[in-house]
Amino acid sequence: MPLWIIFGMCAVLLGLWGRYGRNRSTLPYPPGPPADPVIGHLRTMPPNATAHHVFHDWSQRYGDVMYLEVLRKPLLILSSEEAASDLLDKHGAIYSDRPSFPLAERLGWTKLLGFLSPGSEFREARKALQLFLDKNKVADYKDALDKASLVLLHDLLQDPKDMDHLVHFYTSTVIMDITYGHHMRSKDDGIFRMVLRLIPIFKECTRPSLLDLSPIFQWLPSWFPGAWYQNFIKDAKPILQLVMQYPVSLVQKEMKLGTARPSFVSEQLQAFSQESATTAEHVHEVERRAFQIMSGGTETTWHSVTQFFACMLLHPDAQRRAQEEIDRVVGSGRLPDFTDRDALPYVECVLKEVLRWKPIVPLGMPHKLREDHTYRGMFIPGGTTVITNTTAMCLDERKFHDAHLFKPERFLPKPDGAGEVLPANVVYGWGRRICPGRFLADNAAWLAMVRILAVFVITKAKDAHGQEMEPDIKFSVALTSHPLPFPCDIRPRSERAAALVKEVYDLAQAADVLAA
Repeated sequence: MPLWIIFGMCAVLLGLWGRYGRNRSTLPYPPGPPADPVIGHLRTMPPNATAHHVFHDWSQRYGDVMYLEVLRKPLLILSSEEAASDLLDKHGAIYSDRPSFPLAERLGWTKLLGFLSPGSEFREARKALQLFLDKNKVADYKDALDKASLVLLHDLLQDPKDMDHLVHFYTSTVIMDITYGHHMRSKDDGIFRMVLRLIPIFKECTRPSLLDLSPIFQWLPSWFPGAWYQNFIKDAKPILQLVMQYPVSLVQKEMKLGTARPSFVSEQLQAFSQESATTAEHVHEVERRAFQIMSGGTETTWHSVTQFFACMLLHPDAQRRAQEEIDRVVGSGRLPDFTDRDALPYVECVLKEVLRWKPIVPLGMPHKLREDHTYRGMFIPGGTTVITNTTAMCLDERKFHDAHLFKPERFLPKPDGAGEVLPANVVYGWGRRICPGRFLADNAAWLAMVRILAVFVITKAKDAHGQEMEPDIKFSVALTSHPLPFPCDIRPRSERAAALVKEVYDLAQAADVLAA
């Protein structure tokens, strides 16, 4: 028998075993689209940029719990809040693992909290982040948010066309302040430039590669077709090491000189030194924990605030209603602050609707099932990668009427609104993997949005002939979603609003608050 026929038969048998042989239960797998022999759903798997929408469409036919296989690797797609809560919250002990991320592993990210499997190392790292980012603790960071938001408002007055970059600087300023005690004085700050170098790296990390199929492909030369990741790893790894190590080394020097400002890093280094002599591994652990806060905190809030501008541009009635509420509660003699939050329910609804309308993490962060499990009379094999389709949950017509429309009032209590609820899990993750920085992210997004609404009006840009340009908002989607650059006109609501920003900013500068 020819050798190629023998190999072909082995491949078919291996594929059949992968699909049927591992089912140690007589129960059926969850439903899903038809699969091909051996390769499973490889041919029909959608690209990253559209997967959330394709999975949502499939869920309309196959249900909120779908099962797929790609080259013998099982995937479970959860498209409802109920299913995600049942499995990831109520059975978190077996659904809290992470699948393998071969590309991230070769970049040295295996010990970052987001990639760690449950265990003592995971618990210690998560505890450190939770204590620092606890709901009560983040109240200590309101001054940092206040200072950074003043800079954002002032810079938007000067250069509104640079909005996207200014928002990123705002979120980065807050995170660098509380994480490293580093105050970024301008967009030319060296550490901020380092942060900007992370953006393309994060995007590339989500690209499928041959490494996802087998570790044997790590030995391919860079010139081999499909081995693009070889040069990527070579170029990205030193950048990541620099961003992870350099800010911590600055804090260490400042601590020796007695000039270090309070921060997560200084607290962590001090805690390790009190337990025993600080070792190189202790320093590496602090670097990893701090990098986790920095990488997560700067990106997601940047996406949500930039998306807020797009939402206000597309929905001027919602913008106007929020501004009327701010004028009524706050007036025009000062900027809104956190003491006003409870008195601004519609602004709160705007924030929630921004997060629901286009989820920042469309497919959530994947989980992994540690052992076989049965759910609704269906068998789910251990080792299955579990994907929470946040987009499908946010478009669930059973939860949100006119789900495709941007309607902040849906969250107002009846009879003023629909009394709908956006669970925190849908936005910030599930079970033991819920985002530890969710309270800080919520505060940072709210303060930016409410102050922008108080000071600016966001309208359609005009072309060279003075005609309004209809906005066409598109999104770049990898692990996270971010609006692509779009034209808009951002101008002060009044001369008084612009003067107020300059007045408050100048007073802070004179008191040396912003440079502290």
